[in-house]
Amino acid sequence: MKTEVSMPSTAASQALTKRTCPICSILRDFQWTLAETTEPQANLRLCNFHVWALARSRDKLSRSTPGETVTAVFWEMLKSRDKGKASADECALCHRVLAEEVTRLRELAQRFQSAMFVQWMTTQGSLCLDHAPKLKEFVPLRLRPSIDQIVERNRSELEQELQSFRERLRHGVHEGGGILGRVAEFLVGQRGL
Repeated sequence: MKTEVSMPSTAASQALTKRTCPICSILRDFQWTLAETTEPQANLRLCNFHVWALARSRDKLSRSTPGETVTAVFWEMLKSRDKGKASADECALCHRVLAEEVTRLRELAQRFQSAMFVQWMTTQGSLCLDHAPKLKEFVPLRLRPSIDQIVERNRSELEQELQSFRERLRHGVHEGGGILGRVAEFLVGQRGL
């Protein structure tokens, strides 16, 4: 059985929103779609994160495939007699996510050829600390300072929002905790990537 499944993907331009790294956004959606569409294969190796992602996807899958997909994947994994979880280097799904990441970084780098796009990104766009240096590898040297500007503006905005949230917490106001997730994404990228 094969693991390759044709999946709809999101273009980098469709993932551009203020306050969110477009690469993180694409990869988060890709990763969950991948977990929900993985097909059984003998000797399929998965890391801890992706085994649990498959287990969590069972509810969604059970509505359309009575849980057979995840059950079959786990059945094949149990039959293969592997020695437990795979490292990220050995994980079939991690390999697919990394390939998608490179594709989307190249696509975003192409968009950086447009002066209007660079202007929008430096004033409105977001990049996390994980994807900014990776993106620099795909853009010409002259555009790399723009990526640094984006990161520093993001950092400054997050510092201001986090300080404001800290002040509200001191006064017993707990709304606005979404800032914690945005800071986490900025610092380390999306969970599981």
